[in-house]
Amino acid sequence: MNEPWIRELDRYTSFARERKLLWLSRLMFFISMFARDTYEVGTKSVDKPDKLRCFNELLHRISSKQLNSLINEAGGIPDNQFFEMISEEIELLGIDSEDLIESLNL
Repeated sequence: MNEPWIRELDRYTSFARERKLLWLSRLMFFISMFARDTYEVGTKSVDKPDKLRCFNELLHRISSKQLNSLINEAGGIPDNQFFEMISEEIELLGIDSEDLIESLNL
């Protein structure tokens, strides 16, 4: 896990449950915005289907974490494993982690 995500994990684990849910919602919102880059401009077609699938899988994992957090205080996958996974996926998708994290914490 890279340094920005390590710092963000420390912040996230200090949040109350409601704040964690808000953070996960914001993460999904921004990831979905980045996924729009996979569309063919001016059409309903997808220009980068493989990349769109990666975005979809990442959104599924984030929404699963959010749903598990609502159902069960523990939230399924441990936070450190969750952050490791999202940091790797975000890097593979070519998203700047520091910019994304800054957007999450406005």
